[in-house]
Amino acid sequence: MNASRAEFQSKMDSIKQYMNMRKVSRDLEARVIRWFDYLWSHNKSLDEETILQSLPEKLRAEIAIHVHLDTLKRVSIFSDCDPGLLVELVLKLKPQIFSPGDYVCRKGDIGREMYIVKLGKLQVVGEDGKTVFATLSEGSYFGEISILNVPGSLTGNRRTANVRSVGYSDCFCLSKDDLLDALKEYPEARAILEERGRTILMKDGLIDEEAAKRKNQDPTHQEALERVEGLDSKVNHQQQRFSRLVAEYSNSQMKLKQRLTRVEKKLKSLQRNGDSTSERSRLRGDSENEITDRRDNISQKSDNEKSKDD
Repeated sequence: MNASRAEFQSKMDSIKQYMNMRKVSRDLEARVIRWFDYLWSHNKSLDEETILQSLPEKLRAEIAIHVHLDTLKRVSIFSDCDPGLLVELVLKLKPQIFSPGDYVCRKGDIGREMYIVKLGKLQVVGEDGKTVFATLSEGSYFGEISILNVPGSLTGNRRTANVRSVGYSDCFCLSKDDLLDALKEYPEARAILEERGRTILMKDGLIDEEAAKRKNQDPTHQEALERVEGLDSKVNHQQQRFSRLVAEYSNSQMKLKQRLTRVEKKLKSLQRNGDSTSERSRLRGDSENEITDRRDNISQKSDNEKSKDD
């Protein structure tokens, strides 16, 4: 436990040093520190993904099914889906934690993932940030329509609402790319999911029937759309990787500068100590020479006195 705490504290200290170097605002710094405190107090300091990657694929799948399958079954569009598809999706779920006041998504944003609430509360709020239309709690889900590519959807792949975390919220995230990748092996399930999504949109008056017919008659249009979205997603992923690499580079540069500063201070200290030693040696040598000279002078005077007496 002490080793885990020490490792966690070291990571936290590195983040603090980075924020200090980058002159991050006090408010943002406090939010980051509170987030780390939440992780530690709720035993979430472990990187689940990293730990599970060390297991054989079969064991990893069994654990994921045990932990996440019931959660996924709560999502209405996935209820009664092919068990094989559910297993595929379970393996692709990724945990995410949102801080108080964080917007998980905003109206008009491009939808690239859907969310399932594991713990905590989120609110669907108006543009003013004050009007609350709905509260989402454990077992709730949102964002599923924007990742289905339902033909004729008037919202396209755009978010239709603002969702904000009330306190700390633990969610499972399923990306659009992962969903579409899993559906390649289950075309019938894909058709069922799109029909369920279409039914939901029709209830809200968000389906253009004519556009839906045209797209169904021209499947190449849908394929092209998905390819464009896939490329866009890959570009976004590469941008995120680049940002992460830049952050890691900045962090390593900061650590290198800190090490150089410590080495320079140590060298200056050693140099000062060396100069002091040399000065003391010089003074001691001067004193010894002066004593020898005086001794010689006294001896010479004594010899001169003896010569006079003789």
